[in-house]
Amino acid sequence: MPKKTIIIISLSVCFLFGELPTLHPMVKSAILPGWGEKSMQNTNRAKKFRLIEISLITGSVSAYKFSDHFVNRYESFAVEHANVDSRGKDHRYWVDIGNYSDMDSHNDEHLRFRDLDDLYDERDGWGWIWDSKENRTTFENMRIRSDILAMTGKFLIGSIVVNHIVSAIDALYLTRLQKIESVVFLPKISKDGTKSLSLTIFFN
Repeated sequence: MPKKTIIIISLSVCFLFGELPTLHPMVKSAILPGWGEKSMQNTNRAKKFRLIEISLITGSVSAYKFSDHFVNRYESFAVEHANVDSRGKDHRYWVDIGNYSDMDSHNDEHLRFRDLDDLYDERDGWGWIWDSKENRTTFENMRIRSDILAMTGKFLIGSIVVNHIVSAIDALYLTRLQKIESVVFLPKISKDGTKSLSLTIFFN
């Protein structure tokens, strides 16, 4: 079992069944959102952060999984309908074959703009030619859908990071709130003739 998996499982067990008293609640929540809140008996807050985390992780994994599914589909489709050798091809290649009916059309346009570095050599297995415009459009739609799903996965990963940060800040806020033993409100009437009233709040 990979070390990362062991660490994640260990932290999850601590989060669900025990506590690590040496860790500050803010650190706990930075590791696993809601953990710090749970250690301070704020179960409702902990539950919310935990549900958000589970939802984001599930969404991200699903997005990447479906993106890979469409990658396999459009690559197989291109092999069948554009005589493509799919081995060792980067993402830019798949974008290009969706925009041009064949390799010659692609190279001719890039030669006109003197983009010599972007030319493909059929002898190295980079050639393609679509059997119909409809199939090229079908391929392009699958490729775009795959890219959108991959971008969605990246966005959700960013949201997971934000969830960790927000939970850590929330745990820090709760720890400071617990240290406040009393609140004193001290009203004060101004003596400068403006008849204004100010209020001073002391936290002890």
